[in-house]
Amino acid sequence: MHRVLVVEHHPLVLSALADLVVEEPGLELSGIAGSAREAISLAGHMQPDVVLIDVDEPSWRAQRLDRLIGDLLPSARIVRLTAVSDPQMECLESPTNNPSILKTAVPEFLRSITE
Repeated sequence: MHRVLVVEHHPLVLSALADLVVEEPGLELSGIAGSAREAISLAGHMQPDVVLIDVDEPSWRAQRLDRLIGDLLPSARIVRLTAVSDPQMECLESPTNNPSILKTAVPEFLRSITE
């Protein structure tokens, strides 16, 4: 069973992502966060195995959160979620080399980690 933390600043998207996690067998929703502060607090307490982080907000916030969560959870799989469809156009560089996936690809990604 993989514990998943979802970090997304848009409440409707956060809810939809949380629902996808809950519906996928083999996954447990360990928490949801609408802000970096919430994410850091939950990550420290919940110790998730997978963290889905929205990076479609100002890049300094996404990069800082990416780094902080990575430091808190060195063994967790951190996946950056983006709405940018062309990786060459994405200007949000990952300081920790965590993969970025399209938000529309989250269902496939979740299935892939439970197989």
